[in-house]
Amino acid sequence: MNTPLDPRSNRCAVVGILLVLGSLLTGISHASSRDQKALRPFPQVEKISGTGPAPGNANRPQLNAAIADYYAYWKSKYLIASTSIPGAWKVNYDRKGGTVSEAMGYGMMITAYMAGQDPAAKNLFDGLNAFRKHFPSKINPAFMCWKIPAKESPRRDDSATDGDLDIAFALLLAHTQWGEAAYLEEARVLIGAIGRSLVRPDFSIRLGDWNDADGQTRPSDFMPLHFRAFQKATGDALWNKVEEKSYSILSQLQARNARDTGLFPDFAILEGGNWKPTKAGFLEGPHDGEFNYNACRVPWRLGWAAERLDDERAKRILSPFMEWMVQRVGSPPLLVDGYRLDGSPVKGGDPGSACFISPTGVAAMVTGKQTWLDKTCAFALTSKDLYYQDSVNLLCLLVMSGNAWMP
Repeated sequence: MNTPLDPRSNRCAVVGILLVLGSLLTGISHASSRDQKALRPFPQVEKISGTGPAPGNANRPQLNAAIADYYAYWKSKYLIASTSIPGAWKVNYDRKGGTVSEAMGYGMMITAYMAGQDPAAKNLFDGLNAFRKHFPSKINPAFMCWKIPAKESPRRDDSATDGDLDIAFALLLAHTQWGEAAYLEEARVLIGAIGRSLVRPDFSIRLGDWNDADGQTRPSDFMPLHFRAFQKATGDALWNKVEEKSYSILSQLQARNARDTGLFPDFAILEGGNWKPTKAGFLEGPHDGEFNYNACRVPWRLGWAAERLDDERAKRILSPFMEWMVQRVGSPPLLVDGYRLDGSPVKGGDPGSACFISPTGVAAMVTGKQTWLDKTCAFALTSKDLYYQDSVNLLCLLVMSGNAWMP
């Protein structure tokens, strides 16, 4: 939903081999109390269920140690204490202390997954959860206000669907990780609100609680693993229908608009019974109908579902996408930050953005692209950039290493 700030600045050089990043930041902790015992501590090192293998250019202990170090870097750079809520934490989205619901969802998932490695993980998760509840949407207070300024002054704004989907999923992770029933109850309440307010009668996903118009959606909000987890947590068959609708929309967008590339648009609309990319300026800017800073996350979301659920629908959608990647882009570091759906790069597009590159590593896992996967993982472990790139990068590393388990 949120176009990242300065997406082309501060690029990191690509290192061709997988390295352990070192222990420079591993001792940093944001809380003094010890973490409650983690029931699923990092690292999990689970058997990968998808068709493609795990990264092959380092052994698992090396890979997990490198991810732990990357988390220490991410934590020290982006997790900051609230200036107005005692004990609360937020993710520093804009380098000035502001945050967004998307960032809070990422932070809550990351801290839940890193419990066991980080003794402060539960404290941090609870602090992030407390912060997001302090700033409700002006339309539906079940959801988080999408943007909070650095001064944390009361903000009367609406919601963004992606943030609340990730927050709900993170609460399910927390229930599984620490065993507290309160997390599950919170998750069920939020999931119920999402189902009532953000899912249309045709099971497509709204952009936020402000989005009253029909036939508008954002493919990066299609999170099949989340929907499956929601169904399991609530018993509500609605989420099976949302999952199926999401795959249906993506398949139609590919078949009608990106047959040769498999690319996805940032936003899509329904016209004449068919889903199609939006025109420029639909919501966020000139690239709204292109593969840009929203849609770059789709390969991560679908690849994650294929890896955890062994879902053939996700693999079918990702296959043409990865064929185009390998044949036309050639190597992960060459991928630029934006493409038209015909595969032509946007004017001024720069290579080296982890939020574009790392999701393709997740897609490579489940489409049998071992060389691409290895190169992507090597890039991801050494890439340091801005909040959005680094957060998506870390979440993709958790999937590629088999550590992004399903609650």
